[in-house]
Amino acid sequence: MSGFRANLCSEIEFAKKYFDFTEITIQPELLKTIDNIFYDIKNALNEFEVFGHIHWEIIEFDNIVKNIEILKNLGTKKITIHPFQDLSIEENAKILNEINIFLQKNKMELLIENVSSSPYNSMDNISELLEKIPNIGLTLDIGHANRNSELDGFIRNLASKIQHIHLHYNIGNFDHLFYDEKEKLDEIFSRINSFGYNETILIETFSIMKNNRNVSQKFREMKELHIEQLKKIKKLIK
Repeated sequence: MSGFRANLCSEIEFAKKYFDFTEITIQPELLKTIDNIFYDIKNALNEFEVFGHIHWEIIEFDNIVKNIEILKNLGTKKITIHPFQDLSIEENAKILNEINIFLQKNKMELLIENVSSSPYNSMDNISELLEKIPNIGLTLDIGHANRNSELDGFIRNLASKIQHIHLHYNIGNFDHLFYDEKEKLDEIFSRINSFGYNETILIETFSIMKNNRNVSQKFREMKELHIEQLKKIKKLIK
């Protein structure tokens, strides 16, 4: 996930070296000035596959549209968005349908992500929301679902809707952690394989547990942890 820990171009260059694609989140402050560095980002990508992720603090419709237009010009075909936490399912469906229509006109797909807090951590609520929006998919966030003991429900009931996965470990309410044990990764991939999933998986990890505390990592340390995480995953899927 590029856009959180360092210069965006540096994060893209790292992703290109080790991964098959990156997913870009444009944070609110960067959205204000991104026109100044747009061509630097475009050149850094150089047709590398990119997904879009609307930052959860960007909730104004005009800013969402601006974000989408930037991501489209970077080559994005799929965009993940979180449901609006303060809105009902009906209110969410109305806004997300408008966004989806705009995306479809631009030959892009909209994916809804399950989040970590109520009400859209619930499989039932996400399922109801998906039913109200035609031609929409699900970004299944493994850590968020595990945090709320909903992972099995998502897999059992919404497997056909899952088009993208965010992978990270959680301990209680701490998430976006790196997996430290092969057995934990093995268990997750067994669940993913159980429904014949063959789409993209993003490693969305930013922190480690140290002395019972969630310790966020700086970009340099995080790069090494990502490489180690990728090595563990490659051993599982060969």
